[in-house]
Parts: sequence; structure tokens; C-alpha cells
Amino acid sequence: MYEAIIFDMDGVIIDSEIVYYNWLKELLIEKECMIPENELKKIVGLSNSQSRQMMMEWFGREKGSRLWETYCEEEEGYELSYRDIINPGTEEILMLLRRHHIKTALASSSSMEEISEVLDEIGFRKYFPVILSGEMFQESKPNPEIYTETMKCLRVEPERCIVLEDSDYGICAAKSAGAHVIAHREDRFGFTQEMADHVVRDMYHAKEMIRTKFNL
Repeated sequence: MYEAIIFDMDGVIIDSEIVYYNWLKELLIEKECMIPENELKKIVGLSNSQSRQMMMEWFGREKGSRLWETYCEEEEGYELSYRDIINPGTEEILMLLRRHHIKTALASSSSMEEISEVLDEIGFRKYFPVILSGEMFQESKPNPEIYTETMKCLRVEPERCIVLEDSDYGICAAKSAGAHVIAHREDRFGFTQEMADHVVRDMYHAKEMIRTKFNL
């Protein structure tokens, strides 16, 4: 019997990955540093430090680091309403879990500053007594440490935990940690999602699956 659900943030709670991807793509085009799109998509789902590392692999240490710093600086100037990109059906799931006293946590590759900004704006902090950032660890997803540590914080065994993810990095991390994984379908970045136990078309579909898993 399952006892807890751990949520990823970007791509699951909010549809933010396409926004960040397009911002980065526009910057690289502007700087005449564009690379093949199938290669650029590999950055989706990585932490900030991992993304910087990938940029350095693509463009060289100095140039790649400088490009990533420019992206981060410009990102702060962009206007983005997180409320407008909440995946429909997400709060219904969280309310259902709270009503039935099911343990919940958030485990995201984003920085704690970014996580806090999102949760405070959309009003979801109250649903997550446990919040972990990938930047708290030496390696973020696909390393499973963020999920194994989140399960420890929840005091739940891996086989009694469900993870809601979308990226292949996150799915790999959750499966390696021993969790049951439900993937929110994402077709824009070339994710295979083949390691997930189930793939749902949207968060309403996820809600019905969660009802079944927890006998609600």
C-alpha cells in the first residue's frame, strides 16, 4: 500500500520548461551560438549547475559559462506569471491528498530560491511540508539521492512511495530510488519516459490513477 507522493515541480506542477527552453534558444540565436535542437533539448530537466556544465561542454569552458551567466541574468528580467502556467488539475490532486492525510513532498532540480518563488506565487507551499532542491546535493537528477533523501524525510519506504515526474532525468532518479513512477506526458523535448511505470496524458488523468493507487 502506498503512503506518500513526491512531486517534481517544473513540467509537473507548472508548465515552465518550454518557457525556459525558448528563452535559452532565443539567447543562443541572438549570440549566433545555436546548436542542433535535438542536442539543446538535452538541457531540459537539469539543475542550474548541470546546465552550466552542459553549456561549457557545448561551447567551451569560458564561453559556455559566460553564456549561462548571461541567460541567468536575462531570465531575472523576464516577466512570467507562474499562476498562468499551473498544469490544470494539479491543485485538485493536492487537495485530495491533503483531505485523505497522504504524505506529500516536493523534490525539484531547481534552486530553493526558484522553488520558493513559484510556491509562494501560486499558493502551493501549504501542500508541501517537505521540500528539497537538487542543488542541496553534489549531484542532482538523474542521481537518485534527492529522492532517497526525500523519502527519509517523509519516513516512508521506497516501495510505498509514488513519484510524479516528466523528464527522463527525473524518472531515472525516481526509479533508481525504488519508487513507483507516474510520468506526466511530455512530447516536446524528446523524452522517452520509457522507465516510468505509467504515463498520464494530463493531471486529471493522474488524479484518477492516484485515486486507484490509494483506493480513494
